[in-house]
Amino acid sequence: MVKVYKCMICEEGYIGDAKPTHCPFCGAHDNYFVPVDKYVATDVGELSELSKNNLIGALDVEISNAEFYFCATKKADNLADATMFKRLAKVEAEHASTIAKMLKVASPVISRDKTTCNINDADNLKESHEREANAIERYVRFLNEAVEVKVKMLFKALIEIEKDHLSLSEGRF
Repeated sequence: MVKVYKCMICEEGYIGDAKPTHCPFCGAHDNYFVPVDKYVATDVGELSELSKNNLIGALDVEISNAEFYFCATKKADNLADATMFKRLAKVEAEHASTIAKMLKVASPVISRDKTTCNINDADNLKESHEREANAIERYVRFLNEAVEVKVKMLFKALIEIEKDHLSLSEGRF
């Protein structure tokens, strides 16, 4: 029987026979999915100054990474890498949108025309690995500094997602 689920991270819906292993929009693991009739929307409330600054920093990381991946998609020399880079770009763009919602600011414009990547896959895979490792390091610190439940949940999920992304480039450059 087809059911409707909701992601507690990006708040996107999913229709399927079972909840997915990962959100097709933001990459959150299945433990962040609930049947839509069990979903309870929660507002982040008033953000501490530190959480607000950390979310702004995370927004910058996600925008930069999305633009990098859109660039790498165009420069990829094979279909597998082009597909992977494009999916990563869309997931990072969804992260940026999710963070913007939490900050109560307009969804960011993410350029698909930046030339912020390298000209070959090996270098782009290496940079991807560095970008994901950097994001994880920052998000661990942001998680430890957060006081708001929803902000903690976001950074915990982002750390898990970025670790998944990191595994895609391991041993490939």
